[in-house]
Amino acid sequence: MKRVINTKSFRTTAIIIAILSGIYIGKIKRSIADAHVLKIGYIDVQKVITDSEAGEKALRYLQGEYEGKGEIIKKKKANLKELSEEISKLTTVMDKEVKISKEKEYQEAEKDLKRFIEDSNQKLVDKEKEISEKMASQIIGLVQDIGKDEGYTMIFDNSKIIGIIAYASDEIDLTEEIMRRYNHL
Repeated sequence: MKRVINTKSFRTTAIIIAILSGIYIGKIKRSIADAHVLKIGYIDVQKVITDSEAGEKALRYLQGEYEGKGEIIKKKKANLKELSEEISKLTTVMDKEVKISKEKEYQEAEKDLKRFIEDSNQKLVDKEKEISEKMASQIIGLVQDIGKDEGYTMIFDNSKIIGIIAYASDEIDLTEEIMRRYNHL
Protein backbone atom coordinates (compact mmCIF):
# COMPACT_ATOMS: atom_id res chain seq x y z
CA MET A 1 0.00 0.00 0.00
CA LYS A 2 1.24 3.34 -0.98
CA ARG A 3 1.16 6.20 1.44
CA VAL A 4 0.07 9.57 0.28
CA ILE A 5 1.84 12.46 1.95
CA ASN A 6 0.01 15.70 2.27
CA THR A 7 2.63 18.17 1.04
CA LYS A 8 0.96 21.16 2.62
CA SER A 9 1.05 19.71 6.15
CA PHE A 10 4.56 18.34 5.51
CA ARG A 11 5.81 21.83 4.61
CA THR A 12 4.13 23.36 7.66
CA THR A 13 5.64 20.71 9.93
CA ALA A 14 9.09 21.18 8.34
CA ILE A 15 8.89 24.95 8.78
CA ILE A 16 7.85 24.58 12.44
CA ILE A 17 10.72 22.13 13.05
CA ALA A 18 13.19 24.48 11.33
CA ILE A 19 12.02 27.46 13.37
CA LEU A 20 12.16 25.54 16.63
CA SER A 21 15.60 24.16 15.71
CA GLY A 22 16.83 27.66 14.92
CA ILE A 23 15.56 28.99 18.22
CA TYR A 24 17.12 26.08 20.10
CA ILE A 25 20.44 26.40 18.26
CA GLY A 26 20.38 30.16 18.86
CA LYS A 27 19.90 29.57 22.58
CA ILE A 28 22.74 27.08 22.64
CA LYS A 29 25.03 29.48 20.78
CA ARG A 30 24.06 32.32 23.10
CA SER A 31 24.65 30.25 26.24
CA ILE A 32 28.02 29.10 24.89
CA ALA A 33 28.92 32.69 24.08
CA ASP A 34 27.72 33.84 27.50
CA ALA A 35 29.79 31.16 29.19
CA HIS A 36 32.95 32.56 27.59
CA VAL A 37 32.29 36.25 28.19
CA LEU A 38 34.27 37.68 31.04
CA LYS A 39 33.18 40.93 32.56
CA ILE A 40 36.13 42.43 34.39
CA GLY A 41 36.47 45.76 36.16
CA TYR A 42 38.75 47.47 38.61
CA ILE A 43 38.50 49.96 41.43
CA ASP A 44 40.99 52.22 43.17
CA VAL A 45 39.98 51.65 46.79
CA GLN A 46 42.58 54.14 48.04
CA LYS A 47 41.07 56.88 45.87
CA VAL A 48 37.57 56.12 47.15
CA ILE A 49 38.87 56.28 50.73
CA THR A 50 40.66 59.59 50.25
CA ASP A 51 38.30 61.37 47.81
CA SER A 52 34.87 60.29 49.04
CA GLU A 53 32.79 62.43 51.39
CA ALA A 54 33.39 59.93 54.20
CA GLY A 55 37.13 59.97 53.43
CA GLU A 56 37.29 63.75 53.50
CA LYS A 57 35.34 63.76 56.80
CA ALA A 58 37.78 61.21 58.27
CA LEU A 59 40.72 63.30 57.09
CA ARG A 60 39.29 66.43 58.74
CA TYR A 61 38.77 64.44 61.95
CA LEU A 62 42.36 63.16 61.92
CA GLN A 63 43.72 66.63 61.15
CA GLY A 64 41.74 68.02 64.10
CA GLU A 65 43.18 65.34 66.36
CA TYR A 66 46.68 66.07 65.06
CA GLU A 67 46.29 69.81 65.60
CA GLY A 68 44.88 69.25 69.09
CA LYS A 69 47.88 67.12 70.02
CA GLY A 70 50.16 69.74 68.45
CA GLU A 71 48.76 72.44 70.76
CA ILE A 72 49.40 70.27 73.81
CA ILE A 73 52.95 69.58 72.60
CA LYS A 74 53.55 73.33 72.14
CA LYS A 75 52.44 74.01 75.71
CA LYS A 76 54.63 71.24 77.09
CA LYS A 77 57.62 72.56 75.13
CA ALA A 78 56.95 76.08 76.43
CA ASN A 79 56.84 74.74 80.00
CA LEU A 80 60.14 72.93 79.38
CA LYS A 81 61.71 76.12 78.07
CA GLU A 82 60.50 78.09 81.10
CA LEU A 83 61.88 75.46 83.44
CA SER A 84 65.21 75.50 81.60
CA GLU A 85 65.40 79.29 81.84
CA GLU A 86 64.50 79.16 85.52
CA ILE A 87 67.29 76.66 86.15
CA SER A 88 69.75 78.85 84.24
CA LYS A 89 68.81 82.00 86.19
CA LEU A 90 68.87 80.36 89.57
CA THR A 91 72.03 78.30 89.12
CA THR A 92 74.27 80.79 90.88
CA VAL A 93 71.95 81.45 93.81
CA MET A 94 70.39 78.03 94.10
CA ASP A 95 71.07 75.54 96.82
CA LYS A 96 72.64 72.34 95.50
CA GLU A 97 69.60 70.25 96.53
CA VAL A 98 67.20 72.70 94.87
CA LYS A 99 69.30 72.62 91.70
CA ILE A 100 69.24 68.79 91.64
CA SER A 101 65.49 68.83 92.26
CA LYS A 102 64.88 71.32 89.41
CA GLU A 103 67.09 69.34 87.03
CA LYS A 104 65.21 66.16 87.93
CA GLU A 105 61.92 67.99 87.35
CA TYR A 106 63.22 69.12 83.94
CA GLN A 107 64.27 65.58 82.99
CA GLU A 108 60.87 64.20 84.03
CA ALA A 109 59.08 66.89 82.01
CA GLU A 110 61.31 66.09 79.02
CA LYS A 111 60.53 62.36 79.32
CA ASP A 112 56.83 63.18 79.68
CA LEU A 113 56.94 65.26 76.49
CA LYS A 114 58.75 62.52 74.57
CA ARG A 115 56.28 59.87 75.81
CA PHE A 116 53.32 62.11 74.97
CA ILE A 117 54.62 62.65 71.41
CA GLU A 118 55.20 58.92 70.88
CA ASP A 119 51.81 57.96 72.34
CA SER A 120 50.02 60.65 70.35
CA ASN A 121 51.65 59.55 67.10
CA GLN A 122 50.80 55.91 67.77
CA LYS A 123 47.18 56.75 68.63
CA LEU A 124 46.84 58.75 65.40
CA VAL A 125 48.36 55.92 63.34
CA ASP A 126 46.04 53.39 65.02
CA LYS A 127 42.99 55.61 64.49
CA GLU A 128 43.87 56.17 60.83
CA LYS A 129 44.31 52.42 60.34
CA GLU A 130 40.99 51.70 62.07
CA ILE A 131 39.15 54.23 59.91
CA SER A 132 40.81 53.01 56.69
CA GLU A 133 40.04 49.35 57.45
CA LYS A 134 36.40 50.14 58.24
CA MET A 135 36.01 52.17 55.04
CA ALA A 136 37.81 49.53 52.94
CA SER A 137 35.49 46.85 54.34
CA GLN A 138 32.41 48.91 53.45
CA ILE A 139 33.78 49.63 49.97
CA ILE A 140 34.54 45.96 49.33
CA GLY A 141 31.00 45.10 50.39
CA LEU A 142 29.70 47.54 47.77
CA VAL A 143 32.09 46.13 45.16
CA GLN A 144 30.88 42.60 45.89
CA ASP A 145 27.25 43.70 45.56
CA ILE A 146 27.98 45.38 42.22
CA GLY A 147 29.95 42.34 41.08
CA LYS A 148 27.04 40.00 41.79
CA ASP A 149 24.25 42.33 40.64
CA GLU A 150 25.89 43.36 37.39
CA GLY A 151 27.40 40.01 36.44
CA TYR A 152 31.10 40.79 36.80
CA THR A 153 33.47 37.86 36.73
CA MET A 154 36.18 39.74 38.61
CA ILE A 155 36.82 43.21 39.97
CA PHE A 156 40.43 44.08 40.73
CA ASP A 157 41.74 46.60 43.24
CA ASN A 158 44.07 48.90 41.35
CA SER A 159 45.33 50.71 44.46
CA LYS A 160 47.08 47.72 46.09
CA ILE A 161 45.62 48.70 49.47
CA ILE A 162 43.58 45.54 50.09
CA GLY A 163 45.03 43.06 47.64
CA ILE A 164 44.61 42.44 43.98
CA ILE A 165 41.11 40.99 43.65
CA ALA A 166 38.26 42.91 45.24
CA TYR A 167 35.55 40.59 43.89
CA ALA A 168 35.52 37.29 42.04
CA SER A 169 32.52 35.25 40.98
CA ASP A 170 32.20 31.94 42.81
CA GLU A 171 31.83 30.29 39.40
CA ILE A 172 35.52 30.84 38.66
CA ASP A 173 36.81 29.81 42.10
CA LEU A 174 39.09 26.81 41.57
CA THR A 175 39.97 26.33 45.23
CA GLU A 176 37.83 23.24 45.82
CA GLU A 177 38.95 21.62 42.56
CA ILE A 178 42.62 22.22 43.33
CA MET A 179 42.14 20.94 46.89
CA ARG A 180 40.36 17.81 45.60
CA ARG A 181 43.16 17.08 43.13
CA TYR A 182 45.85 17.90 45.67
CA ASN A 183 44.27 15.51 48.19
CA HIS A 184 44.49 12.73 45.58
CA LEU A 185 48.20 13.17 44.80
